[in-house]
Formats: sequence, C-alpha cells, structure tokens
Amino acid sequence: MEILSANLNSCLNSRKEDGRLMTPYVMSTHSEGADFASNDTLSLSSSRALTKAFLEELDRNPGFEIGSGSSRSLSGTTEYLSNLEDTLRDFHGAEEGIIFNSGFDANVALWSTIPQIGDVVLYDEYVHASIHDGMRRGRAHTQPFRHNDCGDLRKRLTELKTDEGVAEGQKVVFIAVESFYSMDGDVVPLEEMVKVAKEMLPKVNTVLVVDEAHSNGIVGPNGSGMVSHFGLEGQIGLRVHTCGKALGSTGAVLLCNKAVKSYLINYARNAIFSTAPTFVTLAGIRAGYNLLASENGHQLMQFVVRDIRLIL
Repeated sequence: MEILSANLNSCLNSRKEDGRLMTPYVMSTHSEGADFASNDTLSLSSSRALTKAFLEELDRNPGFEIGSGSSRSLSGTTEYLSNLEDTLRDFHGAEEGIIFNSGFDANVALWSTIPQIGDVVLYDEYVHASIHDGMRRGRAHTQPFRHNDCGDLRKRLTELKTDEGVAEGQKVVFIAVESFYSMDGDVVPLEEMVKVAKEMLPKVNTVLVVDEAHSNGIVGPNGSGMVSHFGLEGQIGLRVHTCGKALGSTGAVLLCNKAVKSYLINYARNAIFSTAPTFVTLAGIRAGYNLLASENGHQLMQFVVRDIRLIL
C-alpha cells in the first residue's frame, strides 16, 4: 500500500500544482446566501417543498420497505416501481420508461448496450462524460461533430452514406446531443437537427438521443422537457431525464420503446448486476413530479424560465 499511496499522491500533487485539485466543500444544512453550485434549479429541495411532498408520499404508502432487495431482473421490479415508470412514461409522452439509479447510470446503460456492431454514433463534442463512458464500453463506431453545428452534422452524415449499410438503412446512425449544455448554457438546435437527419438519411435509420438532464422540470408542459416543448416526442427515439437537477432528488428515467426497455433489462450490466432503486429513491422521484404538476411547481418554473424563453 505504501508504494500505491506514493504513486497516487504523486498524481494528486501534480494536479494540485496545476490548480485542479478538488476538495469537497462540506455544506452547512442551514447555510444562507446565494448558491452557485447546486443542481437544485427550482429550489424544490432547499425550500423544503420536496421534503413535505416526500413525507406525504410516505404517508400514502405506510407499508413501504426501505430497500429494494434485488436487481431489476429478479424481485427488484416492485409494483411501485412499475407504476412509477408508467406515470413518467405518460408524463413525458413516451411509449415506455425505465428508471435507473442516476442519469450517469442511464447513459452508460444506453450507450454501452443499445448501439449494435456496425452501427454508428455521431455525438456532439460537448456531450456529458457519462455518454463518453458508455460509448467506450459499446460496440458501435463513434465519431464527434462540432458543437451545435448542423453543417458539420450534415457533413458527417454525408460521409457515412458511402457505407452501403448506412445508405440502405440496414445500419442505425445514432445522434447524441443534450438539451441545455451545462458548461456553456447554450441550447441544442433540435428542430434543425431532426430536419437534417431526415434529409440526409431518408431510410429513417437515424435515432436522435437527447439527454434532458438540464431541461427536465424547466421547459415543456409541466416541465416535461425540451422535446415536449417542441412537440417532437414522435421524432426523438430516446430521451434521458434525470431527477437530480430541477427535481431536487436522484435517479433518472430513460424514455424509449418496448424493445429498448426489454433489451436493457436483459443486457445492460448496470441493470442486471445492480440493486434496483429503493422505495425511498422512487418516492422522492414521484414527490418531485407531483410538485412539477402542482401550482407551486408551475410558479417556480415560470420564475426560472422567463429568461430561457429568450433563447428557445
């Protein structure tokens, strides 16, 4: 262990010298002032509104068990979990939904499992680290395009059409983007990208995938997201909605069709070999969504999105 610690400390010291060493800051429960670090976009958590809604959800389910006790493929898929997935499916206007322990988990499961050998993933160069981690574990060819650049996307699709399997619609081309990009705060030109994909590959073998981490709870009817804001539910194949941002909780739902959901349950390693989300996690998610659909949630959303309207 001494040699290992020495090697690790050498790397840490190098990062410290570069000014990039991270040391977690312990937040006080009762801290006051402006918060420029939290993901709690709507202040559902810090305002205690989510706490109240969560406790009400517990009261409605007095016989709950703290843990889930198993993976999704065994006894971890409880009735409460199944019903919540149906609720979120309907809330976002999707065919199916599958809940993961986090948005990171959902993206790794998606990108390491769904694209098949021979498929291609075109991804915006600024997509989240979880998408990169999933693609590294996957089997498809991956290629970036310039951030929010529909011209460069068109160029990449043109190049791919030289592949007969792509041109004839036998291979799937996935296009990975985010709704809002957290580092720059800009917005994906989603409608234009849908148009480009249809024009370039009329065999309809493109699947647009949108990570809605930063739009969930912020835009769209009742905060249902950017895809719903533009009415593109039928045009976007896969969506990842996390609950750790505006909803003030944790976990995520991947919106998909029946085939994708069944395939993930059977093949995604972090679904098969991981404990299913606990009742406490699920109750927090449901409480957050109940708040989004409430008058209080609507008011908080309007307060946040008054400036966002200028860029949508």
